[in-house]
Amino acid sequence: MPRSRRTQAERRAATRAALLDATVAALVQDGYANLTTRGIAERAGVSQGTQQHHFATKSELVVEALRYANAQITADVVRRIDLGDLRDPERQEAVLDELWRVHTSSAFTAALEVWAAARTDAELRPHIRALERDMTRSIDGALGELLGGRPRGPGLLELLDVTLATIRGLAMLGTVVPQAELDRRFAAAKRHLLRTFSVRVASET
Repeated sequence: MPRSRRTQAERRAATRAALLDATVAALVQDGYANLTTRGIAERAGVSQGTQQHHFATKSELVVEALRYANAQITADVVRRIDLGDLRDPERQEAVLDELWRVHTSSAFTAALEVWAAARTDAELRPHIRALERDMTRSIDGALGELLGGRPRGPGLLELLDVTLATIRGLAMLGTVVPQAELDRRFAAAKRHLLRTFSVRVASET
């Protein structure tokens, strides 16, 4: 049976995905400073006119690429980890290990490039700040599902924030520190986090 032709909407979605994938790959390989919309179009196999039709500016393209990568990562985490495992002391470590895996991925490397650039790029900065707020809301929503809508004090949210800050801080060293050393340092930090996390989750769930 012959394959049906893709609809215009499907072709547009495929082109958009190709551009976003190409942007993430270029950020990892070349860095934000060397990224150009022409280069992205070539990497994605489309004309620059097509690229500009989907994304009018470099900032718009980069921000949407990070949002796209974050959505993929979130979906992957949801498939691999049940947040309900945080109630089980024997499974809490698996959740932290999954967070570490996410923060040593190519998508996080791409995000680092853009976060650093946003410090001195006035056009990029507000978009990245908005993206960060969206990511925080996603995390808070996941935490709400974990607690089943029950009230929670600020302690658990603060601990989650500290956990993510610890993991992100270590992951940021990946550009200059060998992965084996990073893994060792994460293992040490994880032991401390698990002790505090277990007590806090038990007291608020």
